[in-house]
Amino acid sequence: MAKQNKEEGKKPAFESRLGNIRVSVWQNTSDNGDWFNTVITRRYKDGDEWRDTNTFNGLADLALVAEAYRLARQYITEHELGFGELAA
Repeated sequence: MAKQNKEEGKKPAFESRLGNIRVSVWQNTSDNGDWFNTVITRRYKDGDEWRDTNTFNGLADLALVAEAYRLARQYITEHELGFGELAA
């Protein structure tokens, strides 16, 4: 089975936005099995252009990052234990 990941235009298996914080969980598959990668970013506007960064500002952003982490962990845990089929 060929490796599948975000570079091939695949959508995230899970994505959630919390204010300007976004968490994306990517499910990857190879001959060795499945695994998940998680990306948490902060969106901001630079002039007229929207950008993403992995730098977070202050306690407010960190609270959202903690919640994003919790949501990603819950999604991955449910899918690794086989409870996530209904959510997929």
